Amino acid sequence: AAQHCTAKEIDGANKRHGFVCLRNTGIPKSLLQSTFNSTQELFVGLDEEVKNKTLKQIDPVTNVGYSGFCKESLNRKRKPDLKEAFNVRNTSNGSGTCSFQGTPEEFQRRSVELWNELKVLGYRFSVCCAVALGFEKDFFSKTFSTMDLCTLRMLHYPPCADGDDEDYGTNASSSSPVRVGEHTDFGLFTFLFVRDFQDKSSHGLQVKAVEGGDLSSTGEDFYFEGWNDVVFDEETLGRIDEDESCAVIVNTGALMARWTNDYWLATAHRVIVPSEEARLSHRYSIAMFFDPDKETICSVHPKLIEETGGKAKYAPIKSIDYLMLKLNEAQGVKS
Repeated sequence: AAQHCTAKEIDGANKRHGFVCLRNTGIPKSLLQSTFNSTQELFVGLDEEVKNKTLKQIDPVTNVGYSGFCKESLNRKRKPDLKEAFNVRNTSNGSGTCSFQGTPEEFQRRSVELWNELKVLGYRFSVCCAVALGFEKDFFSKTFSTMDLCTLRMLHYPPCADGDDEDYGTNASSSSPVRVGEHTDFGLFTFLFVRDFQDKSSHGLQVKAVEGGDLSSTGEDFYFEGWNDVVFDEETLGRIDEDESCAVIVNTGALMARWTNDYWLATAHRVIVPSEEARLSHRYSIAMFFDPDKETICSVHPKLIEETGGKAKYAPIKSIDYLMLKLNEAQGVKS
């Protein structure tokens, strides 16, 4: 009964905007904080030469390793994103693509520990999504047998220099710099952790529902209208603080919208600088992207074709092909 109640809430949220907050996830708070501490050691403790020459540099084929400051642009209409990142993939599936060369030992250890915890949480959430849609319980979870496309990403947003924050917030037009430009995540769903929900340096995330996860045809009005700040009231923050395990933000990705024929919406989001305090602060977050295994064919479910007008909007596509298309776009690689 509890599972079906949760599934109903997820279904309602994903029809409206594709954004939920899960509490009592089972992820130990101590593990999350120690992972954030080791992430800070990686990004701030290592000098730029080590990060850019010793660490494995990210590329679309492996999608692991270090991505330097301003090296990516999730919205190609904007200037590069004001962030740096480090990607980790499944270290136990024998793919051999994950590389921790040059990273602090504590960072390696905590990354693997967190991956293992999130793997379990991801399976649980994927079952809940299937129940919410009226599918077989393993409809999504069976596509995570190897987790060869799932990615754990550590993110650091350094303080913004003078002028970097021009026209932020409600004036964030398409030509303005932002910490992360408007985008939808590529896969089924994403778990997002912030270092401290109550710390204003963690603020800045904004969300907006879009059909199909495609922002390429959006006009200038898209940048001004309909954005919602991700902040929690004092009562919710108090409950999160009292919980034994971590809370996590979850958003749907473009592939989920495609797979459900836009029955569930993808969540467009961006990271702005909402205040002077935030501008002068280091911001850290951790994301886990859940993409189906490489050979999974993502085809609109017949049940949802009937419920969305009787016609599939999207042709079937292999998971790896869709992800490579999106990664090449984000990393500026011409296909």
